[in-house]
Amino acid sequence: MVKISVILCTYNSEPFIRRTVESVMAQKGAGSEFEFEFLATDDCSTDNTCDILRSYGINPYLNSAPSGGPNRGRNRGLKDATGDFIAFIDHDDTWHPEKIAAQLSVSHLAPIITSGYHLTDSSRKTETLIGTGEQPFRFYDINVTFRDRLARRNSGQPVYMSTVMISKRLSSILFEEEYGCVDYDWLVRLFENNASVHCNRPLATRFVYGSNLSLQRSYREKEYALSLRTAGEYMEKYPAEAQEALYRINGTRARYHYVMGEMKLARRYFKMSSPGIKRSLYLLTSYAGSKLVKHIFRVFG
Repeated sequence: MVKISVILCTYNSEPFIRRTVESVMAQKGAGSEFEFEFLATDDCSTDNTCDILRSYGINPYLNSAPSGGPNRGRNRGLKDATGDFIAFIDHDDTWHPEKIAAQLSVSHLAPIITSGYHLTDSSRKTETLIGTGEQPFRFYDINVTFRDRLARRNSGQPVYMSTVMISKRLSSILFEEEYGCVDYDWLVRLFENNASVHCNRPLATRFVYGSNLSLQRSYREKEYALSLRTAGEYMEKYPAEAQEALYRINGTRARYHYVMGEMKLARRYFKMSSPGIKRSLYLLTSYAGSKLVKHIFRVFG
């Protein structure tokens, strides 16, 4: 029977961890077509997260000190995984019941399988469908998605961690632990020299709250520093994609400061982003502030 190693990292996850775990256990085909092993790591939760996990028969590894993000736990899971495939799920997300079965059905095509997903934003009270299409799936040849990920393009294969499933042979590709929470460099290295396949239907739900890690200032600082370093490492071999990444990294940084009302800092980074009408409009409105843009702009992504 095929075994799926599920990597789950938690921190003060009590409000939603039951929903997450039950979405994994409710997978169609579990127990008959495939089996699970849970590889959970808790990052020093101060609530009842660990007790809830144990009530489902999941014994989490307990970090001795806070690591500042999920990457240390992800690496522990990758090293300990014994499954044929490894799937990731964030502690506040859910899988749709057919997620694993659908991805297994195309797993013979490539060692990396992703899918579309629902994005539910509680603060904006919106729901968005991402990464879907008319065909059941789409194949991406070697380095196609790598170049898109490196350049941080919004086009191409949509990739979100809770939809990612990989072959066990890629388990040696580990996350950085210096910052502990950034996955940009891991995705670049994962897709380098590998083909991938994307299921064109939503197989997971991503929940976004005002307190999400990706919206926090400390995360943004870490993400910016590591992203610059990653792009720089590929500048000699892939100069076009690396330069495009630098423009986008600075643009994302600028828009974050814009949304936070820090217009002087926003202008500084806008000047290092990709030239164009959009940048010009942001620069112009930054002198007075734009409540409309601040209201509609999504910081993450």
